[in-house]
Amino acid sequence: MDSDISPVAVRAVRGSLYSVGASMVTLVLGITRSILLARLLLPEHFGVVALALFYLGLASRLRGFGLNMALIHRQEVDETFLRTLFTLRIGLDLATSGLLLMVAPFLQRMYPQMPGLGSVIAVLIVAYILSDLSSLQETLLRKRLAFSYLAWMDILASAVMTLVAPYLAWRGWGIWALVAERLSGLGMRFLLSWGPFRLWRPRFGWDREVVRWLWRYGRPSWVAANLTYLLDTFDDFWVGTALGKTPLGYYAKAYEFARYPRRVFANPLVTVFGPVFARVQDKRVELSRAFYRSALVILRTGFLIAGVFGLAMPEFIHYVIGEKWWPMLWTFRLMLVYIVLDPILMLIGNLLFATGRPDAMRDARIVQTVFFIPAVIVGASLAGINGVAVAADAMLLVGGWRLYRPLREMVDFSWRRLVVHPCVAMTLAWTVGFGLEQTFPDPSWQALLLKTGVFLSIFGGFLLISEREDYAKGLRLMWQALWGQRARVM
Repeated sequence: MDSDISPVAVRAVRGSLYSVGASMVTLVLGITRSILLARLLLPEHFGVVALALFYLGLASRLRGFGLNMALIHRQEVDETFLRTLFTLRIGLDLATSGLLLMVAPFLQRMYPQMPGLGSVIAVLIVAYILSDLSSLQETLLRKRLAFSYLAWMDILASAVMTLVAPYLAWRGWGIWALVAERLSGLGMRFLLSWGPFRLWRPRFGWDREVVRWLWRYGRPSWVAANLTYLLDTFDDFWVGTALGKTPLGYYAKAYEFARYPRRVFANPLVTVFGPVFARVQDKRVELSRAFYRSALVILRTGFLIAGVFGLAMPEFIHYVIGEKWWPMLWTFRLMLVYIVLDPILMLIGNLLFATGRPDAMRDARIVQTVFFIPAVIVGASLAGINGVAVAADAMLLVGGWRLYRPLREMVDFSWRRLVVHPCVAMTLAWTVGFGLEQTFPDPSWQALLLKTGVFLSIFGGFLLISEREDYAKGLRLMWQALWGQRARVM
């Protein structure tokens, strides 16, 4: 179907460029910070903080109750709604933070091999309160499609983290450098969201009808969000509990790198398209277009980054983060499926939340959880952290299968157009690249350039030949959105 680009699509494209541009900056800062911290700190430092973040994140999910997605989904938002939402959020923050403070000493006794765990949890509670308060203003910015402010917030927070954490690690602060990394970034977001970027002045209030609506919308959202968190972090919990802090350090670092595509491309696009999905939720054609365009970009970017980073990991370990991280090589490579699937499932989840279908996500998360928990336990016992990585891949495949039907009820699309070409391109390119690695097994700059160059040539060439029309439409869409030229798209 040919049509001129809609005003919402214009704002979506511009917002995507803002968000992706900011993510490229934060990617450089984040990789720099990660490399410096990996060289200055030990794997067990990352293991202690990863386990602390599991419990803190669990408390954060318990108090969330789907409030941010409720604000995005609701079409009419007035002062009464915002006051009630703010009051409810403060109450949940105080209750869960107090509970976690009481539990922290008991958690320390549960993990005597991880000294400092209880203290880390107690200090990071402050960071998560700041994060929760900032999220209200950030959600209002997303709802109003004010993506330039969010982009600056991401850049400034990442810059502060990159200055603070490596400096403190260099000064010998150990795990507290990682704690300061979280505190500094979330503190900067709090100052910006409640300072120059503030859209609403906080006031307390209470309305029973608003609370009832939030309860009805929030129940399935809350269940889905908590199960999502469990799926994201149960592997960390079990590796730390069953295998120890050093294997958890290796696994947490591999997992961190595996989530870079989500942070760099998926999060910015979902930040933009979540509110867009909500705005066009009653217009099936526009909703289908928005989903297809965003999914097309996310999938191809995921395959590209997974392939390049997977082949480059031996040289990355050898030259950049140090030989002590060598045990995580195949853990990361086994996560290539995760790298590709995690961003697209995140996009599908946001579409379902934005269009008022949190029940579909809840049901999918229940199925994934029932599968994932025993799979992690069995995988860890059979193959250590590599077995856990395989369990994470399989869990995402189960989620994709479960979400297919509710997704088709909301939008029209072709999985063949979305998936087949990048799968074939990835298989061909990675097979050749990995074969070259076996020919030149020792890490070297020559091997790195040869592997990645061949991969990019095969992968990019195959997609350009097979999907040139889609790329031409995408370029015309961007041209019209940015410069107002008339173009025929999709």
